[in-house]
Amino acid sequence: MSKPKWHGSKWIRPEKRRRLYKRDAFRCVYCEQGVEHGVMLTLDHITPRELGGGNEATNLVTACRSCNSAKRDLPLTSFITYLADAGVDTDGIARRVRNSRRRKY
Repeated sequence: MSKPKWHGSKWIRPEKRRRLYKRDAFRCVYCEQGVEHGVMLTLDHITPRELGGGNEATNLVTACRSCNSAKRDLPLTSFITYLADAGVDTDGIARRVRNSRRRKY
């Protein structure tokens, strides 16, 4: 039996999810939009599960639903290239992801 493509909210404990959101200041690391702008926050795998990424905190970042949906199962570098090709200013994305991974949650 193959694993499901979508895991819903049950794949991570609520406490861990809250700590990760707090670590990332309740903001999307990609577009920097936060809950104060009314965005729905999710967690994104930096290295997608389909490419061997796990659920450890160093592989998870806070992302708005829009950015998470756009990233799909792309590796981070491919996603940044995709955004740049779409005319999005990508300065700082890699730095924000790197800083997020380094912070304790």
